[in-house]
Amino acid sequence: MILLILFLPVAIYLIWVGGISRQSKPSIIGGSWDFVSLMFAGSGFVLAGLPAIITSIYETWRRYWLTGEGPIPFASLEGSRWFWIAIWMMYFVMVISLSAIFIYRKRCWTCFYNVESAAFESAVADALAQSGFQYRKFGDLYILHNAEEGAEERMEVEVFSFLRHGTICFNKPESLSSKHLISLISEELVNTNTPHHWGGLLLMFLGFFVMFLTVIGQLAAAILAR
Repeated sequence: MILLILFLPVAIYLIWVGGISRQSKPSIIGGSWDFVSLMFAGSGFVLAGLPAIITSIYETWRRYWLTGEGPIPFASLEGSRWFWIAIWMMYFVMVISLSAIFIYRKRCWTCFYNVESAAFESAVADALAQSGFQYRKFGDLYILHNAEEGAEERMEVEVFSFLRHGTICFNKPESLSSKHLISLISEELVNTNTPHHWGGLLLMFLGFFVMFLTVIGQLAAAILAR
């Protein structure tokens, strides 16, 4: 059971990312939702991996994690059952709290999947020209000056050419200027066509390969444990 919990979400995530990376049009996803999908991929390691590592020092728990059969063997743990339940509750509360913080912080990002690097950079340049904002460029960092609001903002642009992936991060994601720029960039990119590439296919292959190994490994572990 533990292999399915740990690696099945990873396989599903890789297949999903590979699938949207093979579409003919770019996909635009908010940073918070993108991080939620990444959390799903790592959920097995966070929610079950650490508890499995700690409790695997007990033979009964090792058998339970491998086969998933029978009730949860709290009685095999040394000390009070309620003590361990309280420890795990504190751990899960900490995980939920940190996840909420990161999801909130990731709202600054906007992710563009399956977009050509040249088209992405062109859309950013065109959006800046249409907006009329004055800006200074330092590598991937843009310092924007909005004359109407009399304020400066930072915009960071990153491009990952192999997977046709781009991201934009604003230090003030709730401002009207940042929303206006994202709208202009998105309107231009949704009408572009992206040629098929090997990046998405590779991710899908890795996803199905991980899923295959996970199922085979779990079946083998269950047979050996009997």
